Amino acid sequence: MFDDMMAVSEARPKNLGPIKDANGRAKIKGPCGDTVEVWLRIDDGKIRKATFMSDGCGYSQYCCSVAAKLAEGMHTKQAAEMTQQQVLDAVGTLPEDHRHCALLAANTIKAAIADYRAAPSTASLWQRLQRGFRK
Repeated sequence: MFDDMMAVSEARPKNLGPIKDANGRAKIKGPCGDTVEVWLRIDDGKIRKATFMSDGCGYSQYCCSVAAKLAEGMHTKQAAEMTQQQVLDAVGTLPEDHRHCALLAANTIKAAIADYRAAPSTASLWQRLQRGFRK
């Protein structure tokens, strides 16, 4: 597992860095001192794209990359319930003293969804009404 993690962290993840059309964003500094920032592009309640930046260790970056990949394609309700354990299950074995990296990644995804939900809607009244009838 360690070799797999190192290969991913050394080969620049495709979901690294900000996205211009993000409509959900969050930045959290963990108790370990690592800072994680996540950007989400959400359309019709579904996460279309998720990217991240982390100034943390390779484990932190790997967990963030995996959490972002997990979130892509999920509805916001489902992704807002992402847990540390889900990220750990997707990552595989991590040293005990780095398991908090998965929690930081999951919490930052949730915070970006909260940011999206808190933003005022840019949709017209007609578009919002049409969405309401489709549910």
